[in-house]
Amino acid sequence: MKIEKLLHKLQAFFNTDKHKKRQHIEELRKILLKLKKKERKITRTMQQVNDDNLSKHYQTELEIIRVQRKKGIEVLQLLKERKKT
Repeated sequence: MKIEKLLHKLQAFFNTDKHKKRQHIEELRKILLKLKKKERKITRTMQQVNDDNLSKHYQTELEIIRVQRKKGIEVLQLLKERKKT
């Protein structure tokens, strides 16, 4: 019985790295989802705005979000590839 507990503790200790990687991937997915929702919201708002200055502001914000999402997706794919190996 004691050996099983020790083995379980050792296994948990060695699996913490996997757990941290999995947690990091999940957090990144949540952030990407929030960015996607924000992108959609800004797009909808931009379609309703008639002011050119405000439209340019939203366009700039939209471009920033798209770059962030693209970079986040690339990082997520790299993490997934590393997880497989």
